[in-house]
Amino acid sequence: MNDPSFAGFRVPPQDLEAEQSVLGAMFLNREAIRIVIQKLSPEDFYRGAHRNIYKAILAVDDRKEPVDAITLSNEIRRMEEFDTVGGLAGIQALADRVPTAANIEFYAEIVKEKSASRRLITAATQVVAEAYEDTTPIKELLDSAEKRIFDATYYRTVSGSITVKERAGKICELLLTRGPEHGITGVATGFDYIDEMTGGFQNSELVIIGARPSVGKTALALSMALNAAGGTTKTFKKTPVGLFSLEMTADQILTRAFCMLGDVDSRKARSGFFEENEHHKLIQAAEKIHAMDIRLNDTSQMNIFEIKAEARRWREKGIGILFVDYLTLISPGFRADRREQEVAFISGQLKALARDLQIPVVALSQLSRPMKGQEDREPHLSDLRESGAIEQDADTVIFIHKKLNDDGETYNYSLLLSKQRNGPTGRSFITFKPKSTKFENYRPEKTEQVGQEEQEQAETHESSWRPNR
Repeated sequence: MNDPSFAGFRVPPQDLEAEQSVLGAMFLNREAIRIVIQKLSPEDFYRGAHRNIYKAILAVDDRKEPVDAITLSNEIRRMEEFDTVGGLAGIQALADRVPTAANIEFYAEIVKEKSASRRLITAATQVVAEAYEDTTPIKELLDSAEKRIFDATYYRTVSGSITVKERAGKICELLLTRGPEHGITGVATGFDYIDEMTGGFQNSELVIIGARPSVGKTALALSMALNAAGGTTKTFKKTPVGLFSLEMTADQILTRAFCMLGDVDSRKARSGFFEENEHHKLIQAAEKIHAMDIRLNDTSQMNIFEIKAEARRWREKGIGILFVDYLTLISPGFRADRREQEVAFISGQLKALARDLQIPVVALSQLSRPMKGQEDREPHLSDLRESGAIEQDADTVIFIHKKLNDDGETYNYSLLLSKQRNGPTGRSFITFKPKSTKFENYRPEKTEQVGQEEQEQAETHESSWRPNR
């Protein structure tokens, strides 16, 4: 990577001996080639001759031909790069360089690290050049800089392949030791029906909570976050929580949390006219919040790279579940031709983040507004706004459905588990307490939101979901 953009006359980071050792080891056996392919791309080699030899090795191996000086010479001649690699003598020198491929992973890692350093230098140089030009708005410049730095420093090796024999024993042991207690193997949400159907939100999965505007996405997500951080009544296990709020400020989120935990009227929280017993409830709520491990970021207009960077820092501090409120407010960090492309990119990045951090990522998503006369229609997966990629990337999709009762004044609420990649789907009633803006498990005696017919149905099916057919 002989790039004139590198500052001054300093030699860019590189280790030619490590590059030669990697290429030499690839002559010895096919297993060494498999290891290197997982770690390196041609651009990771600093010297152009080494890049060309590596490309030639990949081409020969792809044809299932033996990799030796003769087959490589023929391939490099076909590439018209024979003179650049030093001819047959240069190729043979690499083949004779290492007696064993035992240290191939060590050398490949050195080459990868040097390559990352060079990419970082190039990215930083480009950022400096753009800043000196002073022609780009500062917000766009910062977004561009963060994306360049992220792309330069984020690299991973494709080392996820295993044999079934290696993993089978561990999986069997895990299944046998889980036991039947509570049936929750993931992060408990505190909502019986969801936990029963999913076993709690599972690590490495992307969960989408969707609803139409002003139906209660934030209220449900915050209820789940508080349940997870406080420990549910079933598990008593506390899970550290991370929460990105792109729509509401931290003060607004915490005010809601106080009202939820203290069962206090949110309107009184805005006016300040509390009764004496409500002061006591607020103090108790404060004690509960103080005992929780919740990390909150209320920066608006965050891009996905900022969210991923912050989430990684939070993960190092121990968070076990991440909430994002909400998906379509996230900036992709670049401008695409269509909004659908941006949303698809964000959705894919959140899915990748869940896998990288090995925790559940719960993202809220707006639904398209229903057509006139269809306001009571249950949401469908196709209603997820702006991109079918959300449906595709999500492991679990939960909709909140708000339906006007026959009296024309009250509503009943239900949760629709419309997609679960590894389990069944279904629906259940849920209680919404409008004064404290809190969702709870459905209990007929506690709610004023559900009509008589729905109460009778819920009493019959109180302990189980009604599965979709």
